[in-house]
Amino acid sequence: MQNPATGGTPQEMATCEVRDGVLVATVKLAEIRDSQTAYAFRDFIAAQLEREPVVHIVFDCAAVKFIGSVGFLAFLGVRRKQPTGRIVLTNMAPPIREMFEVCRLLARDETDTIAPFEACDTPEHAIRKLALH
Repeated sequence: MQNPATGGTPQEMATCEVRDGVLVATVKLAEIRDSQTAYAFRDFIAAQLEREPVVHIVFDCAAVKFIGSVGFLAFLGVRRKQPTGRIVLTNMAPPIREMFEVCRLLARDETDTIAPFEACDTPEHAIRKLALH
C-alpha cells in the first residue's frame, strides 16, 4: 500500500458523495506531484462520474498542501470528461489557489466563462452557488 500523501488506493485519494445533485469529492491527497498519482486520481474521479452521472463537481481541497504541474493535468482531465458542467474547487490553501489563478485556471468572477474552474470557500457554499444556476 502506498503513502496516502502521494497516492495509494482509491479510498486514500478521495471520498465522493452526491449532495443536492452535485458530486462532492473530498481530496485526501496531501500532494499531487507525480504523474502516477495525478492520473490515478483523475481516473478515480472519472469512474465516480460513470457511477453517479451528475453535471457539476465540487472538489474539497482542504487536505491538499502541494500540487505540481502534473496535478493540474489531473483536474483538467476531469474537466475534459465533464465538459458541460461546472467544477468548483473549495478549501484551497492560498499558495495553491494562487497557482491556479496564475495559470488562469480559476474564474476571476461570475462573468468569466473561459476559465475551466471556479473557487468557493467551502463545499456548502459551492453547492448553494451551483443551485442558483
